[in-house]
Amino acid sequence: MQNKKRRLSKHKELERAKKLEEEKNDPEKGEAAAKKQLWKAAMDRASGIKVHDDPKLLEKSIRKEKKKQQKNAEKWKERIQTRDQLKAEKQQKRSNNISERIHHQKMRKIAKREKKLLRPGFEGRKEGFITEGSS
Repeated sequence: MQNKKRRLSKHKELERAKKLEEEKNDPEKGEAAAKKQLWKAAMDRASGIKVHDDPKLLEKSIRKEKKKQQKNAEKWKERIQTRDQLKAEKQQKRSNNISERIHHQKMRKIAKREKKLLRPGFEGRKEGFITEGSS
């Protein structure tokens, strides 16, 4: 089993690439460091390891990653917002249905009571005994 090194983060790779660029510009150590770095990069590329040593590309990659992250965050926020909105609408519909059902039950009870108060052969409601007033 091959012992793979853990890949550095893009920010650390960028710092490393910038440091190497500065070393190249240094007149004393510049040539030796540049040659050493070039040979190492060439050997790594030959052995199949990806070499991230271009600061401009690394910066571009970091910007792209940040933009993607922001876009995903916006999408997630929107998803949560729509979920909450749907939840509120369903709750509103449920409470409306419950109150409507209660109202219908009350109306049915009132209608039943009205029906019981009406007596066959008499018009209107029962207001008392028939014989009560004549005695």
